[in-house]
Amino acid sequence: MIRMDHKWLAISLLVMLSACSVGTKPSLPISHDFGPITEQGVDGIAVTFDAPVWLWDERIRYRMLYEDATIIRYYNLNRWEAPLPTLLERRFTLSSKQSVKISIYLTQFEQQFTTSSQAHVVLSLTVSVFTEKDYRLIAKRSFNLSQHTVSPDASGAVASFMTLTEQAKTDIQAWLETLSYTK
Repeated sequence: MIRMDHKWLAISLLVMLSACSVGTKPSLPISHDFGPITEQGVDGIAVTFDAPVWLWDERIRYRMLYEDATIIRYYNLNRWEAPLPTLLERRFTLSSKQSVKISIYLTQFEQQFTTSSQAHVVLSLTVSVFTEKDYRLIAKRSFNLSQHTVSPDASGAVASFMTLTEQAKTDIQAWLETLSYTK
């Protein structure tokens, strides 16, 4: 009789374990970009991007400032479609009245949590404008942008990064229009 109880116990455990997995699907990573590109400027200037090595990957970074601001974390199931500089280069087309080359160095692109339920995204970059002919530096400026996320998660970060990226383009374009130089 004891042997029969062990068999029923083993069968019961197998049934319970298999019931836990019924209906659950393994989560697959989701790739994000900055949305479809709606219009490319005919007279647009191609922009080149560079960044530190840690920003040349597809992971979406975040920090929990309220816990330990030195720890960088990454969302496991949400990623960028390509390394950030590549995605941004594809997204940025600017215009200028002069023949120039524009180089942007990305220094920060992450979500920061101030509490477990409040977060913002930050974007820091330095824009350098060069003459097209001899690559002489015309102007250089840093931009630091921040925006609260619509939700404190990966989806909120991606949505806010899309908005922040468009804001950076607008701010850089406005700055470019103020530049003048002699050839």
